[in-house]
This record gives sequence, structure tokens and C-alpha cells, in this order.
Amino acid sequence: MTPYRLNVMIVCLLIFLTINLIIYWSTRTRLSEKLIHSGIKINSFNPPHIDLTFTTQIVQSSSLSILDNNIVLVQLSEPSQISATTIILSDGFHHLDILLLDELQNIEFYQAIDIASGTRSLKVNVLNQQYKSVENISVHLELVDYSHITYEYLTNRLGEVIFHYLPKHIKIHIEAVCIKTKRHAFAEIDTLNYQNITLVLRDMSALHYDEYDLSDEGYVTI
Repeated sequence: MTPYRLNVMIVCLLIFLTINLIIYWSTRTRLSEKLIHSGIKINSFNPPHIDLTFTTQIVQSSSLSILDNNIVLVQLSEPSQISATTIILSDGFHHLDILLLDELQNIEFYQAIDIASGTRSLKVNVLNQQYKSVENISVHLELVDYSHITYEYLTNRLGEVIFHYLPKHIKIHIEAVCIKTKRHAFAEIDTLNYQNITLVLRDMSALHYDEYDLSDEGYVTI
């Protein structure tokens, strides 16, 4: 075999492998777009019971698994192109791993999701410096240990927001911000001890974060 023919064969082989690799990854991309988890708020707070619907075109998949904090929560054998299931979450933080496996138990699709779940509610009332309720104030809530798990709402005409599905014994950080006046208030609390909290907006622009003490947090409990 001449060097020229050998080089041509190598080039053809590389082209063939490249095309197949592109097809493979484009297929995985399309599949990932078709795996839909409805009824769940990613990186946020959810009720203990969640109905999920999975849509996939991996017809050769032999099982669909959901792991919750590395423990098998759901196992579906031979899932159809549209599969529905209900998951029941315990109180607290959850790292969910969703896997689709083929007949040889190779991973065809994988996605990781972080959420929190619980049954507690927290009402937050936001007051200005005259201790009057303020409407349309952004109130941000996040887990202290998992800051990417968040809620964010605007206060209603009564200056209130209500956060639902919080774990019953977990530390949270709450912050209210008024963009117009550059005033804000914050607090870190444990959900076990609070059902209502009032934040009083203050001008903290002159302070650095490491200068705050407990009196700077500007909140009272009810």
C-alpha cells in the first residue's frame, strides 16, 4: 500500500469518526433538551410532594433513576417516551441525580438538581424608617449553607411577603432592598424559631459588611 493511499484512508477514518462524534453529541444535546422535569423549582424551595413528567426519545433506555442525596428515591424500569412519577421529599436540602440507563447500564443521560423542601412558612413585613409598611420592596431569602437555594418576591401593598415550603430547622438569610432609596435590612435566623419577622430599612451605605453587629440587622420578631 502506497503512502498516499494510507494517508487517504487515515483522513477518511478521521472524517468518519468526527462525523459520528458530532452526531453522538448533538443527539445527547437534543435528548437533554427533551428531558423535562415539570412541577419542580430548581435551586429553590418545593413542597414535599412533587409530580414529575419526563419526556425523552431514548427508546432503548432500560431504567430511569432519581437519587436523593446519593440514596435511590425513584427507580422506573423500561420508561416510555413520556413517564410520570411522584417523589416524596423529606424536610431539608436535596441533591437530586437523574439518570437514564441503557440495557447495558451505561449512562445515556445525567442531570443534577439542587432544591430544598419543607412545610414551614415565614411572613416578612418590611417597614421604612418611619415604621410604615413599604410596597414593591425586593425581599431575597436563601439558605445559609446552600446560598444558591433562593426565593425572591416583592412586597405587596401591605409591605408583606410570605415564603412557603421552608425546612423546619434550617438557617436562612433574608435581605430586603429598596433600590430607589438605597436602603436595606437583613437578618439570619433559624426557621424553627420564627414564623413572622419584620425588617426595618436603614441607610447602611456608610458601613462595611464586617462592621455590622446584631443591632445593625434591623429586624424585630413577632
